[in-house]
Amino acid sequence: MNTDDFSFSKCEWKPRKLTELYATDSKEIVRIYADGVYDLFHPGHVEQFKQVKAAFPNVYLIIGVCSDADTLKYKGCLPVMNEGERLKMIDQCRYVDEAYISPPFFPTIEFVNSLKADLVAHDSLPYNSPTADDCYAIFKACDRLLETQRTPAISTTSLLNRIIDDLERYKKRQIIRTNVIM
Repeated sequence: MNTDDFSFSKCEWKPRKLTELYATDSKEIVRIYADGVYDLFHPGHVEQFKQVKAAFPNVYLIIGVCSDADTLKYKGCLPVMNEGERLKMIDQCRYVDEAYISPPFFPTIEFVNSLKADLVAHDSLPYNSPTADDCYAIFKACDRLLETQRTPAISTTSLLNRIIDDLERYKKRQIIRTNVIM
């Protein structure tokens, strides 16, 4: 994409607020950042991206995929899929315009501004950080949070619980498959 198409390339860039963007019917590109671990990439992740892309007529979606090290540090466990695999899945999603690994685990205004992103997309649930009850509160307070809705009945946690609940059946299946291949 030609950077001349971006409104920030024509003058000094300044983020636009959510109410400002809703108040206009401009066709200008709205840059939106979302982040996450995105382990076991599933329909809930895709739905989040679809919601973001549908929010305005011309959205450029930037995804930050949290690193394995940060996920271990802040969530206490490693993802099932490694960061390279997770980044590859995100990169292949048609709704994503740009993806990269290892953003700050807890986004900051400075980081989002460095991406020249107008908004941050996330659900409205508080997300605890070591320094705040909700690391997205700063974006809510300055009218730069685009609230997305979680997809009912699907999450990485629910997928892992399904596997754990039926672990013996999966073990037997793998033993059968391994014996057939050998």
